[in-house]
Amino acid sequence: MNAAQWWIFLPACIGMNFFPGPNNLLALVHGTRTNARQATLAGLARLPAMVVMLVLLAVGLEALLAVSAQAFHWLRVIGAAYLLWMAWQSLMTDITTTTTLKATHTLWKMARSEALVAFTNPKLILIFYAFFPQFIDPETAVVPQVAVMGGTFILIEVAAIALYAFGGTWLQARLENTESSKWLSRFTATALTAAAGLILLP
Repeated sequence: MNAAQWWIFLPACIGMNFFPGPNNLLALVHGTRTNARQATLAGLARLPAMVVMLVLLAVGLEALLAVSAQAFHWLRVIGAAYLLWMAWQSLMTDITTTTTLKATHTLWKMARSEALVAFTNPKLILIFYAFFPQFIDPETAVVPQVAVMGGTFILIEVAAIALYAFGGTWLQARLENTESSKWLSRFTATALTAAAGLILLP
């Protein structure tokens, strides 16, 4: 990858990172339930999944994943089912104060959710195994190129996590009174259901 290719890669990467996909919607939901700092920290739990995928790409295992179409199907099902379960839990929760939310949604639980959704999101895998190779120069060492692209992608991803987390906190501040809390619950359920739908879409 030369400098010209990187400048083409960068805007495309920004578009993918900031697109309201399953993990970004999850960060938004976490922002409504706790605060921007905790939601951002929890969102960082998705990064190890990305690092694992980048390592696999660097060592040339994309061919193995390409023949595992059934694995992609089950990843979709597991990830979508988990998000739908979270949506149901949100609807069943009587949201009254943000204090209750902070007590019941710990940083560990949010981080676990972020990691699980990242690992079961086949679209994230496809980004690395279909999009990244288009910018790899086969005539030069692959690992350094993947490192540059992966580092760029992850840095932008951190910015996206923070943006969605702050967006959720902003929304929480406007819907935190008792009268509006039912709408916050419905919003989070809708966002999680939409995230499940995004995972299931081919």
